[in-house]
Amino acid sequence: MDMKQDMVMMKDGKMMRMKDGQMMPMEEDMLMADGTKVMMNGMVMMADGTSHMLMEGEGVTLDGKMTKMEDKDM
Repeated sequence: MDMKQDMVMMKDGKMMRMKDGQMMPMEEDMLMADGTKVMMNGMVMMADGTSHMLMEGEGVTLDGKMTKMEDKDM
């Protein structure tokens, strides 16, 4: 996973946003390009209506794809 890619992720129990290679706290719920909604508490409502609670190291790219960080990338 390219850590320079814009995305949101669960890190140290908090929702964080990666933007332009900079990690910062997520400040509001986000709607991704495919309709996936990521909430401040880590709940992800997928565009197809399913939901998923992000675990440590999991993230969602701005186009709505789920991803898992490798320990070396975090």
